[in-house]
Amino acid sequence: MRVYLRAALSTAAVAVGIAAGPLSPVTPANAAAATPVAASGIETTVDGGSNLRGGPHLNSYLVGTTKGKSEFAVQCYKRGDYYNDGKHHTDVWYYGTVFDTHDNPEHVYYDVYSWGGNVNTPHDPPAGLSKC
Repeated sequence: MRVYLRAALSTAAVAVGIAAGPLSPVTPANAAAATPVAASGIETTVDGGSNLRGGPHLNSYLVGTTKGKSEFAVQCYKRGDYYNDGKHHTDVWYYGTVFDTHDNPEHVYYDVYSWGGNVNTPHDPPAGLSKC
């Protein structure tokens, strides 16, 4: 399991992160004190061209759009606006952190929601995933 830590980064830390790659797991000095961000969540992907929003609604603030299929550390899900794109139809929205390595520069989106039709899970929501 990867442990993702969210913290304010200095310019030097950002440079180190870019050199190491944004998907490198972070191992804190005191690993026992670290709490995984997605302890009860799942690691999956979100499709390219997916809108990432500030809430589980189609009119929620648009935080960004993925440039390609991206890793998604899902923490939980919420029922929000129902949407039918012709292939998928659901009111499930996933909350977590998206790692878009297709953007230039690579980008991490924290605390975002993505509509369930764009998130690659076996069911909406998958068994065992907590509600937000």
